[in-house]
Amino acid sequence: MYAFSEEFVSLTTVIANLSLILGVPVTLFAFLHQERKEREAEQEEIYDKLMEHYANIQDKLFAHPEIDVHMLPLQDAEDSRRQRIVYEMLVSLFERAYILLADETDPNYQRMWNSWLDYINLWVGRSNFRALLPEMMRGEDPGFVHFMARISRMDLKP
Repeated sequence: MYAFSEEFVSLTTVIANLSLILGVPVTLFAFLHQERKEREAEQEEIYDKLMEHYANIQDKLFAHPEIDVHMLPLQDAEDSRRQRIVYEMLVSLFERAYILLADETDPNYQRMWNSWLDYINLWVGRSNFRALLPEMMRGEDPGFVHFMARISRMDLKP
């Protein structure tokens, strides 16, 4: 059998304790850093997907300038129908943004929500959109409908 000196045992004990003392905080820091990076990536993904959908709606309006009139009633029934579809797409997108972002406390999410709040206020100020809003709220998330009622100052029901 091999016999280890007391010095060797003491040295290995000190090294083991040091690795434990240093290793736990380093591991914890690495874990928290990775979690933060994943959270940031998730936030960016949410924002990018929402913005992609909004850009698609804008593309539809650019492609059809005849329905990109929001302050005057459209005379053509087909244009009105297509405009309504775009508005329904916007409401769906706004609802998704509301559900994903409105109640978040993280500052990054709050900044994203503030951007969407600007878009919502912009559209609620357009008379054609406002005129269809009560109808478009049917079947939507009750919290979102309440939010839209407050923003638009209209009596909206889910």
